[in-house]
Amino acid sequence: MDKELENGSPGVKVGRVMTQVFVLIFLLQGVRSTTSLNNLNVTKPGQKQSPPVTLRKVGHNQVVVDNGIIQVSFSSPAGLITGIKYNGFNNVLNDQIENRGLVGEKFNIVNQTSEHVEISFSRTWNISQHTSGAPLNVDKRYIIRSGVSGVYMYAVLERLKGWPDVNMDQTRIVFKLNTTKFDYMAISDGRQKIMPSATDRDIKTGRASPLAYKEAVHLINPQNHILKGQVDDKYMYSMENKDNKVHGWISADQRVGFWMITPSDEFRSCGPIKQDLTSHVGPTILSMFTSVHYAGVDINTIYKSKEPWRKMFGPVFVYLNSASSRNLLWTDAKRQMVSEVQSWPYDFVKSVDYPLHHQRGIVKGRIFVMERYNKSETNLFGKFAFVGLALPGEAGSWQTENKGYQFWTRADKVGMFTIANVRPGKYSLYAWVSGFIGDYKYERDITITPGRVIDVGRIVYEPPRNGPTLWEIGEPDRTAAEFYIPDPDPTLLTKLYLNYSNPQDRFRQYGLWDRYSVLYPRKDLIFTTRVSDFKKDWFYAHVNRKAGNGTYKATTWQIKFNLKAVIQTRIYTLRIALAAATTTDLVVWVNQANSKPLFITGLIGRDNAIARHGIHGLYKLYNIDVHGKLLRVGNNTIFLTHGRNSDSFSGVMYDYLRLEGPSGV
Repeated sequence: MDKELENGSPGVKVGRVMTQVFVLIFLLQGVRSTTSLNNLNVTKPGQKQSPPVTLRKVGHNQVVVDNGIIQVSFSSPAGLITGIKYNGFNNVLNDQIENRGLVGEKFNIVNQTSEHVEISFSRTWNISQHTSGAPLNVDKRYIIRSGVSGVYMYAVLERLKGWPDVNMDQTRIVFKLNTTKFDYMAISDGRQKIMPSATDRDIKTGRASPLAYKEAVHLINPQNHILKGQVDDKYMYSMENKDNKVHGWISADQRVGFWMITPSDEFRSCGPIKQDLTSHVGPTILSMFTSVHYAGVDINTIYKSKEPWRKMFGPVFVYLNSASSRNLLWTDAKRQMVSEVQSWPYDFVKSVDYPLHHQRGIVKGRIFVMERYNKSETNLFGKFAFVGLALPGEAGSWQTENKGYQFWTRADKVGMFTIANVRPGKYSLYAWVSGFIGDYKYERDITITPGRVIDVGRIVYEPPRNGPTLWEIGEPDRTAAEFYIPDPDPTLLTKLYLNYSNPQDRFRQYGLWDRYSVLYPRKDLIFTTRVSDFKKDWFYAHVNRKAGNGTYKATTWQIKFNLKAVIQTRIYTLRIALAAATTTDLVVWVNQANSKPLFITGLIGRDNAIARHGIHGLYKLYNIDVHGKLLRVGNNTIFLTHGRNSDSFSGVMYDYLRLEGPSGV
């Protein structure tokens, strides 16, 4: 288990050449309001005759921007939000003052009109003076517009060549909301609930009991009795980048919503299916830009002293609304999200690091799949393929790329795709198609220039394939969601995810990994091809078995299959696609488990997707040669052992397994 699961959050490392940075912007909190509001109408942005936006300085250390709908106070020159006054709330934020993150040293008004105010809080790192803090130039900016009930925010981070190394473990925006008012969280249509408070999670007072890691607790005596007996864990509320457009909190008694809207993924790291945190108990609301969640050290953002770098994160939009019901608040937040997405790229951002629409480019084309053993003689449409641009690299490298910008889209049902609003720069074109293993990369890098439309025409992905399929297990979709996901321990469930009609929710229950020991107390899983059903008979995670006294035993799964004929002089191919891996060695034998292993992965994986209810982490594909002399006519067995027995989270999630016959057969 990585340090974050052990200790709750990674520890700051400060040494001669390495500084670890967690927080991009942390918002201060101020005084809470006791004013009561009821049955308010939804605030509509862009209303006619909206009051002008005003800016005033209060003393030497505060800036206040007001547009008649919201009033936002900033510490100056630190650039932390100290308060947001909205619709009867003197401050929607928490009353506990915290000061963490990258603070500014200089305040500047970028643009000020009656319609629009953009302000900057910046800090310049000086290597000659050995300035304290992370070796980064920081420019944090906020935009408040007339008639708009929210704040746009972004940051530009920069490093110059020769500066000390920096390890940016996480970059994010964090808000802590009023703890006495915001009690209802919504992150999607089906994932909404009354939430426990931070006090309910307090182990010291006996309101909660600890579970396997710090983030997860069992609610024993919560203040709201309907939560009693349930589990709360912030990772239950994670979401893939492509789906993480709007989430937030509602104040039940005052009917006010506070929402984080992310209109574009271009500044997020590691592609569209990278998972990360959204909102959780606090009440906490996040905008995650980079992190090692669901991937581990493979995507840790490490910058060496010889490597200059500059990147803009955002803008994201914090939206506040009010209405007479939760449903109206959520519906309006989604409406606002759609409006923000359609407005991207914004035309009001005043930064040289933010290209406007006419300064961006477009890439389009059509993707096909050439499957050598497809019964049809024609290529298949790349139906709903993921197609994207990321920094140049090897096929599949986009999923660990975390320093540049990425632009992704989904092809339509006949493989047509358009990637719009791409920043100028040099990229590789990547793709993958659900239903087929492996990754595609276009043969040439693509250079985007302002206003240019690049048509790559017809591109063809040829998935790895040597011979006909002899058997297969699972579906090649980069997740383990199609396998058997057990019922949770009835004493450790979360009612939010009891709707088993949605398979994307079923895996989010706490402790499912330990159900393996219940289902297989003494003997391990055996799967017989053409007899067993992977939806019922293949456990979703290959994990250790409890051995008593807090110890675990490594497990060996068997795949039994029958071959009517074997060409002993030819090579067969075993393909194993992994959806996730955590501190494990996967060892493969054919027919003799005590003989020399056919294949060993070596130590792989730190994504912790098993513990974090993620159903997938980093995708890995292994193509293993199986000499025909190892196989038999009749019954055969492949043994899969995951060789680390340190804890309950060590293991793998399989995506798909396939045995192919020799080529030309």
